Parts: sequence; structure tokens; C-alpha cells
Amino acid sequence: MDGDAELVRVAALRALDLLDTPREERFDRITRLAQHTFGVPIALVSLVELDRQWFKSCVGLDDRETPRSASFCARAIERDDLLEIPDARLDPRFADNPMVTGPPHIRFYAGQPVGTPSGHKIGTLCVIDRQPRQLTSAERDRLRDLAHWVELEVAVVQARREARNAREVREELVSLVSHELRTPLTSIHGSLELVASGRFGELGERAARLVAIAAKNTDRLIRLSNEVLDLTRLQGGGLRLRLSDVDIAEVLEGAVDSVEGAAERVGVRIERAGGAGLVRGDADRLVQVFTNLLANAAAVAPEGTTVTVAARRDDAWVEVSVRDRGPGIPPEEEERIFEPFAQAGLATGGAGLGLAITRGIVHAHGGTVRAGAADGGGSVFTVRLPATGPQEERTWW
Repeated sequence: MDGDAELVRVAALRALDLLDTPREERFDRITRLAQHTFGVPIALVSLVELDRQWFKSCVGLDDRETPRSASFCARAIERDDLLEIPDARLDPRFADNPMVTGPPHIRFYAGQPVGTPSGHKIGTLCVIDRQPRQLTSAERDRLRDLAHWVELEVAVVQARREARNAREVREELVSLVSHELRTPLTSIHGSLELVASGRFGELGERAARLVAIAAKNTDRLIRLSNEVLDLTRLQGGGLRLRLSDVDIAEVLEGAVDSVEGAAERVGVRIERAGGAGLVRGDADRLVQVFTNLLANAAAVAPEGTTVTVAARRDDAWVEVSVRDRGPGIPPEEEERIFEPFAQAGLATGGAGLGLAITRGIVHAHGGTVRAGAADGGGSVFTVRLPATGPQEERTWW
């Protein structure tokens, strides 16, 4: 292997963050199974560095690393397939190896190279005996299968590392949104509203229209930044429910009050029906749930129609439905719309985060939310909440 290729291989190994880490059961169970399957005293998951081999898992050997100069596995990773040494004392490559002439007195070695998803060979799964022997064809296949298992576990480690890196990038983005965008946007929005109010003089018709558009767009950006922050804190466990006995009628009244003005401006009426009593939950977050559902319904409802929000008690559950007469949701989209940034082609004016946040809040209360087709056309969103709710404050999903 040439020098540049070896540096790339070692870089791929180090990027996994496996070297010098504590033992993990996911790898130990493989070496234990290899030891038992082949009846050998030693089984290793060996990672080959520039100047050493380090054992992520080892059975039957006290050392966690040995010099690369004495490594059988360093020879094994130069191959595409299994390296088998029936008797090391008779092999000129290994006869004077200190691990053959001294402890652990290796006679038999079989090592199958282990690669990363990118194709770099980082080490081996190997079995070692102090007596000469030779594997059967079936045993070689078993060793290859176990090595593939090691590769799957390595892939899990790599995916976990990439997820951690993605989380760090997301947290940096959220910090940018929080500190660099939201504060100036709020200031700009306030200034635009002051100008639009006429406090500093009346605006011409065209100027007033442009200021109103700018104010509306800054308000939308502020809502978007708040949703991004909410979703990130929600998924990271940074937001907690503040629990009390909550009157669902008051929650729905608060949600209707928040949306009613905007609904009237587009010619949509909101109608309430039924009563449900108390649930244990976070009142502010439940208002957020139904405000979002009502706002979405009003945004898609045709002018002159009614959005209906109805509540009822069903044994130990409270059920609230929000129904509109809009275009409806395709059946194949009824689950996907609750994923972040999914909108199912519905022009609600949002970024597709509201329903993801809604689901997170409802699930944190021990409830469910689902979308479906309404009788007579349109869609209906149904939220079911246990009346007893969670009994202690906890993080969202």
C-alpha cells in the first residue's frame, strides 16, 4: 500500500472516533461468538493504526494494543479476503515474530479484513490459536459473515458520528437564527408598524401598501424563526411541559381568539361546538396546538365557508376536532404532513413546521393527532388527549 493511500485509510479510521474508546457490547458479543464458534482461546476486533494495532474488542488477551511491526492484522488488511496462517512457526513472514516466539505464542491465525462504508480497510476480525490448525471452507464462510457483522456495527458508529455532526451544525444554525436574525427582525417589524400607523405622518397609498407588505413579510420571518427554535428545542429535549389542570373550553377560546381576526379577513368563519371539561396539561402549549390547526384550516378554507372546532369527552379521553371545507389532504400524505417542512402541496403560508411541533406537543401529553378526510369534503384534524395527562413535567418527545 503506497504512502498516500495509507494516510487516507488511517484518516478514515480516525474519523470513526473508535480508537481508544471504552469496550462496547455490540463488538464484544461478536468476539465472544467467534471464540465459541471456532473453539479458539483468542478472538479480536483489531483496528490498524500507523504504528500500532488497537483492539476495540478482545477475548482471551489482556493487552489492548500491540506494535504494528508485530501485527498479523496489518498484513491481513493488505488483502481483499481472509488471511489464514495454519502454523506461524513454519511461515517465513511470521516465524520470528515476537508474538509467535513469545506470549501469546501464536501458532494459528485467521483474519478477515473489516471495511468502512466508504471502502477503506480499517482492521480485522481475527481468531487466534496456540496450536496449528486449518479452517474448513464452512468455517471460513462463518468468519466472513461475522466480519460483515462487525462492518455493520462500524456503519452504525459512523452514522451516529454523522448524526452528531449534523446536530452540531443545526445548533449553530439555531444560534444564528436566535441571535443574528430574530432580534433585528423584531426591531424592523416594530419600526414598520410605527410607520404604517401614521404616527410620523400619513403615507401615500403606494407607500402604505409597500410598508404593509414589508411588515407582513417580517412578521412571517419572525414566526418562522420561532418555529425553528421551538422544533429544535423540542427535539433536543430543551422545552418542558408546565402541567396544571386545564379547561379545554378555555384553551379553545384562546385559540379561536388568536385566529378569528385573520379568518374573518379572508371571509372564513370559525364555529365552536361541544364542551369537554378538564385535562392535565400545559395550557400555553395546548393553545399553540389548536391555534396552529385553526390557522391552517382557515388558510385553506374557501371564502364564505366555516371552520368548525368541536370537543367532546370520551371515557378517559378528550377529543377535539378541527374541520375545514378546503381541498382536503391526499390519503398518502396524511402521515407525511406531520414531518418537518412537509406541506402536502397545501398553501397555508407556513414553512411546514407547525404540524411537526403540534404532533410533538400532543405526543408529550400522551395523546395522538391524525389527519383525515371530512364527510362532505375538506379535511379534519383530530386530537385525542388523556384526561389524566402526564403526571410530572417532562421534555417533549
